[in-house]
Amino acid sequence: MLQEQYPNRLSFLRKLRHLSQKQMNALIGLKDRTMISKYERGQVLPSLPVESKMEIVFHADGPDIFPQEFKKWNNEVEQVKETKLKHKQI
Repeated sequence: MLQEQYPNRLSFLRKLRHLSQKQMNALIGLKDRTMISKYERGQVLPSLPVESKMEIVFHADGPDIFPQEFKKWNNEVEQVKETKLKHKQI
């Protein structure tokens, strides 16, 4: 249940640095003031430039900010390695 409630660590990291969502928007350069909330709730994944700016703001790597997504992507890559690369299908 905790994972469903918190799909990433954005809100935690933002609050740890005493930043409001409005301040985050300004730091990252977002025009839509609702995007930080959408990212925090896991409704939308940020683009690579936005995610990179988050890494800079939080002094954290992508897997530290979005652990569930990176775990999912890692599993996908490992599955391809195990199945297709092992049998040289690509």
